[in-house]
Amino acid sequence: MEVSFVRVRGQRDRIYVRRTDGSDVSWVFPTYGDELPHDLIHLVVEAAFGVRQGFWGRVDAGVDPARANDEANRTGGPDKYRGFGDDRREILLAEGLAGGRWLDRELSDEGRREGIAESCEKLGIKLPDAVTLERMEQVRAVLGRLRQEWRAIEAKGTIKLQFDARDLERSFAEITAGTP
Repeated sequence: MEVSFVRVRGQRDRIYVRRTDGSDVSWVFPTYGDELPHDLIHLVVEAAFGVRQGFWGRVDAGVDPARANDEANRTGGPDKYRGFGDDRREILLAEGLAGGRWLDRELSDEGRREGIAESCEKLGIKLPDAVTLERMEQVRAVLGRLRQEWRAIEAKGTIKLQFDARDLERSFAEITAGTP
């Protein structure tokens, strides 16, 4: 799956996806300015830590995030995100991982790992064995590079990344190498 994160200064940012089956989906979201889009962080951490059925695995399987979020806003309640599927454990794990304050230089990886573990515990999710300090350092480096690329976009630009839920290790290696 190819994912394009499009930044247009002064406007909402956009995501365009070409799924593995050839179908397309896109959505807009409020800009994070010079900070990376939350969904881009999701893509990196899901690839790095082997989360096959997190946010991006579900997008590739056919979920339309804009539609699922619209439905959640309309229905409310504890089951408002049913548009993402019945078993949402891995999407909850993905949220816990994405919220890891990855670009906070004052937080050590040990502290970051503890925070992620606490978030996962509150969600009733087991922290994967893949969340090692070595892999966390790699994730921080990748996100740091992508943050520089995002900030360097002048008026309009795109960061393209590949994500394959069937081969997340290869996906992370390609993201790490900077090859689309």
